[in-house]
Amino acid sequence: MTAPELSVVLPCRNQADHIGAVLERYFPVLDAAGVGYELVVVPNACTDRTPEIVAALAARDSRLRVAENPAGGWGLSVLTGLNAARGGLLCYANSARTDPADVPRLLELYRRHAPCLAKVRRTERGVPLRELGSWLYNLEARLLFGIATRDVNGTPKLFARQLFEAARPREPGDLIDLELMAVVRRLGVPVVELTVSGFQRHGGKSTTNLRSAARMYAGALRLWTKGGGR
Repeated sequence: MTAPELSVVLPCRNQADHIGAVLERYFPVLDAAGVGYELVVVPNACTDRTPEIVAALAARDSRLRVAENPAGGWGLSVLTGLNAARGGLLCYANSARTDPADVPRLLELYRRHAPCLAKVRRTERGVPLRELGSWLYNLEARLLFGIATRDVNGTPKLFARQLFEAARPREPGDLIDLELMAVVRRLGVPVVELTVSGFQRHGGKSTTNLRSAARMYAGALRLWTKGGGR
């Protein structure tokens, strides 16, 4: 089977009430972009019917493949999907809050600036406390790793397979974006950003809270002390 040009990795967790509709939205916008693609959907330690719904969609459409991560974790789900992907270009996104139309826009930006890492930068989150927490995390990323972006965790992120193989991120949890951005900076690869005004969740509730934010601040320091960014 011929490998697609683009693989879009979409971790999902307990999204049975909306995951089918979300995935269906990717097909027309990627078809219109004229790119050969696959969706690699990663059920992330789900406790609802999400895996069954995704498997049923994959059985009907060969452009959708499933790579489950029963162990759980955002980073491990991303890595599971990227390792299963067949495309020359790799993209990963948060399936609960990504506008599918942003992926072809990001692909166009990547093509104009390649070789690079192309990513979304969210300019607002709608909740002042979350805005402050994000600002602090991105400041920490700048101070510890020299990362200039104001939205380290912004997705989708899109890059060539060769960059993934050179970077080889390993973080299984929420620090994978920080680790990837740190390694990309060390490798001297340019980062280009697609600015979006914010995002709206397709369903479910965010798991980000003060406790998880504190873990990320401490985790960033841990990553730095153990040589993250290598």
